[in-house]
Amino acid sequence: MLPFPSFRPDMMPHRFDDESLSAPDAFARAGALRVVVAMALLAGAVPHAAVAETPDALPAGCEVGTLPARQLETPLAVEADDPVTVRAGDGRLYRQADLVAGEATPPPTLPAALRFTGLARGPDRWRRHEGHLVDAAGHWLARDLIGRGDAIVSPRLANTECLRGLFVLEARARARRIGLWARERVWSAHRPQALAARAGRFTLVSGRVLSIGETRSTLYLNFGHRWSRDFTVTVPTDQKAAFSAAGLDVASLDGAAIRVRGVVELSGGPSMKLFHPAQIERLDKDGTRR
Repeated sequence: MLPFPSFRPDMMPHRFDDESLSAPDAFARAGALRVVVAMALLAGAVPHAAVAETPDALPAGCEVGTLPARQLETPLAVEADDPVTVRAGDGRLYRQADLVAGEATPPPTLPAALRFTGLARGPDRWRRHEGHLVDAAGHWLARDLIGRGDAIVSPRLANTECLRGLFVLEARARARRIGLWARERVWSAHRPQALAARAGRFTLVSGRVLSIGETRSTLYLNFGHRWSRDFTVTVPTDQKAAFSAAGLDVASLDGAAIRVRGVVELSGGPSMKLFHPAQIERLDKDGTRR
């Protein structure tokens, strides 16, 4: 199994804790706690739909843009180095998309049969086909793993609507501190030295955007006043329309409390590049300070 800190570009790894919302100039601890508690219940920025208590097949939106489903050849086995990847009887690898699991994640007990619905036309560099895995009873592997706290949502291929229910389940697992959440946390955007130590690792980060900058190619969400030291999030300007179509106007986030997820990089201070709208969650509705 891959060491939890390592990062594969198409996989997007993890770890977290909502000590995060302590902006240097205004975030009173009590206000931060109110935001955190509220978001544990509401699951944050992406406007989440209610989650059905009984498992369905793929939720609404998950089959948009997918390839035809196929039945995997048996016998099935979980890959030792990635608990969300299944090796079919013909030797092909099938990975549940948009999830990250850590080194301590126990391999799931696989059903006798699985149906795969692809999200990418070809395999990735590790020859894995990425999409959704559903058993004969309609249990979605992603829902089971997230609900148990054995994986984290890492948006990349599925659309925001498809991922909404997973965010709700992740918030519940995080609030209960089960599975990975017994030891993982959301990191503060306002503690750049701690974030710098996370370089190369998928990380959840929360904080208040202090300013926004924009060049021809990049939109910058600044969580401090010194780019050479403080945490910064970047979004390619050619992705702004996609974010807006998902209901998120990135340019309007000045002053907003948000949670982001992605890989921490070092460019001066710690930074994170975002490409998918669901990588940003609003922790307040209107960007006003609390």
